[in-house]
Amino acid sequence: MLVPTNAQYQRLLAFRTTLRKFEQWSREAAEAHGLTHAQHQLLLAIRGYKGPEGPTIGDVADELLIKHHTARGLIDRAQEVGLVERRKDAKDSRRVRLALTKEGEKVLRRLTDVHVEELRQLTPLLDPIREAAERAAAGEDS
Repeated sequence: MLVPTNAQYQRLLAFRTTLRKFEQWSREAAEAHGLTHAQHQLLLAIRGYKGPEGPTIGDVADELLIKHHTARGLIDRAQEVGLVERRKDAKDSRRVRLALTKEGEKVLRRLTDVHVEELRQLTPLLDPIREAAERAAAGEDS
């Protein structure tokens, strides 16, 4: 096992600090758009789901790293404010799929626009960290 260098510790710190700053910025952006951070994550988990149908509650719970009952409560609250809707699965009527409402789509689109711009601004900060990690993995870092 290799002993990390001071430079590697410094890059790791810079990376983790940048992640925390982005997370805080993201929370504030969600609030500025009338959502909680958890609601923003929920909308993103539904819209970003890879399957041809909407995700189930379990799928969302897995994506958000929360328990099923916690996801259900979050979905209930988002449904109450008109962001999310439940639909019966076309193939299995016992299964419920989630979808964004028009309002959910609209607010997520606005939030995604500001997030993409923020990530674009972070790229110059993150690229050197990524490049250094790649050099370290190749054994070129000291």
